[in-house]
Amino acid sequence: MDASAVIVEAHAQLERLFAAYEGADGGAARVRIFDAIACALGVHETVEGDLLYPALQAQTSRYDGDIRRQLEQAHLLDLLAVELAAMVPADPRYDAKVQVLQQLFRLHVRDEEALILPEVRRRLSPSDREALGRSLLERTRQLTNRPRGGW
Repeated sequence: MDASAVIVEAHAQLERLFAAYEGADGGAARVRIFDAIACALGVHETVEGDLLYPALQAQTSRYDGDIRRQLEQAHLLDLLAVELAAMVPADPRYDAKVQVLQQLFRLHVRDEEALILPEVRRRLSPSDREALGRSLLERTRQLTNRPRGGW
């Protein structure tokens, strides 16, 4: 699978999780869904930072500012996820913070799909994009299946 398609599918999966969170009844369901969101976000940001962005940077330094901005968005997503993991859903700020997390994630998606992925498609050959896509999927599987402590 092409690297861009892998990333777009990961974005869609996270959007589905956010939609499930919004539709969930009760704190226990929301906590379970938030845990899935936090895990998927952590895996997604790690895979991008470890594989996608270095692959693009190896082709050109012209988009280093865009890549740095994406990495900073990832850092903010991580900070919000950690804060949320330490909160209880009954906290009046909990849902608002999840909404901010979703908004920041959507900004990340918009920027990445408009700025980064087109450059991946332009700069990497089809075979390189396929190889990168396989690496992204394999690393995602590794991170998803590992035992997790913390949040």
